[in-house]
Amino acid sequence: QGSKQLLNNYPVYITSKQWDEAVNSSKKDGRRLLRYLIRFVFTTDELKYSCGLGKRKRSVQSGETGPERRPLDPVKVTCLREFIRMHCTSNPDWWMPSEEQINKVFSDAVGHARQGRAVGTFLHNGNSYYEGTDHPGSQDDVFNRGMQDGSGD
Repeated sequence: QGSKQLLNNYPVYITSKQWDEAVNSSKKDGRRLLRYLIRFVFTTDELKYSCGLGKRKRSVQSGETGPERRPLDPVKVTCLREFIRMHCTSNPDWWMPSEEQINKVFSDAVGHARQGRAVGTFLHNGNSYYEGTDHPGSQDDVFNRGMQDGSGD
């Protein structure tokens, strides 16, 4: 269904529909465009279980169990970086993000993917949170508000 290859020398593709959505929703802001492309190019799990760009050094002593977090696929990351630069260069009316801003978009995406999981767990163990308060309806309020706020940017 019409895949668009972002850059010739990278095996990274999105659909034409995704591209249209990304460009139309980005308001000529390279950071927003990048945010959309990350969402299309990486799965939620890839983001969630990665350590982002792998820039931050984590202490080995933390004794974390569970799968070792791997950095995001460097081919995809480099492709998206190059692509954003190229797109903003060839479209001067677009806002070109700095290196730091690009990195931040990646780490935000990872953070959001991880939070997606945390929201669910909060609602399930929410009961203990509300014990002792005399607002029987408060849990539904929080739940409904959460649903509306989760509609994305």
